[in-house]
Amino acid sequence: MKTLIVSALLAAGLVVTGCQSSMSKEEFQQRTEDTGYNTVIFTDYDLNRRFKDGLTGPDNVMRLSTTGHGIERTDTGTSQVWVELRNHTDFNYMVEARTSFYSQSGRPLDARPVWRRISVPANARAVYEEKSVSTDRLQYRVEVRQAR
Repeated sequence: MKTLIVSALLAAGLVVTGCQSSMSKEEFQQRTEDTGYNTVIFTDYDLNRRFKDGLTGPDNVMRLSTTGHGIERTDTGTSQVWVELRNHTDFNYMVEARTSFYSQSGRPLDARPVWRRISVPANARAVYEEKSVSTDRLQYRVEVRQAR
């Protein structure tokens, strides 16, 4: 009986250890790294995930990526953020993105950024844009996730 209990506990320990080690060091760093300003973040890790083997690695997930992003002034003096998303798959993707604006000192300026839907065609690109209401010079952070 004791042997059966000890065996069961050892098996349970192996299962728990296996689950804990399933997240690679690179994936953990991606989830916990400082996001900074003037960046695009994939909050849904099924869309864009870095693994040790890079873009062409067998365990890498790269459904969407950004080919460029930036901020520019509009004719009215406000700021406009743009992000170009690239779909690496053979089917259309519906995603959502939202922009948080920050002052030059890092203070958040909008309390509730709104998620907006973007359709990214198969093996193609789409552009997401968002305008601020402030005429100050701003920083931004764009989050991208699968549409809900």
